[in-house]
Amino acid sequence: MPELGGKITSLRDRLTGREWLWTNPFLERRPARPGESYVARHDTGGIDECFPAVHGELWSRPWTVARATESELALSVRGGPARCYGLERVLRLAPRAPRVELEYTLTSEDARELPFVYCLHALFAIEPGMRIEVPFATPIGVVPDPGAPGFRPEGGKRFVPVTRGEAALLAGDGREALRMRFDPAQLPFVGLWQNYARWSGADTAPYFNLALEPGVGDDDELERARARGTHGLLSPGETRRWWIAIELAS
Repeated sequence: MPELGGKITSLRDRLTGREWLWTNPFLERRPARPGESYVARHDTGGIDECFPAVHGELWSRPWTVARATESELALSVRGGPARCYGLERVLRLAPRAPRVELEYTLTSEDARELPFVYCLHALFAIEPGMRIEVPFATPIGVVPDPGAPGFRPEGGKRFVPVTRGEAALLAGDGREALRMRFDPAQLPFVGLWQNYARWSGADTAPYFNLALEPGVGDDDELERARARGTHGLLSPGETRRWWIAIELAS
């Protein structure tokens, strides 16, 4: 949705009918107004782009359609006035596979260096028994059942450094899976947001969702990532490229 910061609202498996992306039942999707909060008014679910911080500024800006075909959509957005840069994202559907490819080109248009953190903020619709996999990470566990006796709401976020560019969400019966692939040299962390009926930023009932976030930086706050040296740095006139692929299996 170009008018909503390039948000992706649906990722449905046509064979099984499963909708993988979470939609907030309490907040309507609409263009942002100046000064509005992301978590209070625009945390509507789906996939958002977070740059140069989380949640950054891209979600609140309309993007421009550069080209559109049945299998490809190219969008672009410009930063400013405090930060001058251009970002293009090309979404491409694989011709003979259940795979979405996202290709990014970030270009500095500033005479100053631009420190940043970045992530693909993908919120998933989850159900009890789903398993989360990130290579070489401490076992992350299974999505709990909020209806089970003794269930206690829990939630939080952590960042996992990766040397293999993979992260996955698997259905409890093992028959369906969503896998994210990327180059860890470009995106060396996966942010993992687990919200099991613990939190809402919109003064509503708590949400039940989960996010897998390939990205740059080990913190949502740019200054904390800078203090640890995990942030990115875009030099004047520099161009950076990266890609993320999302694959469905059933």
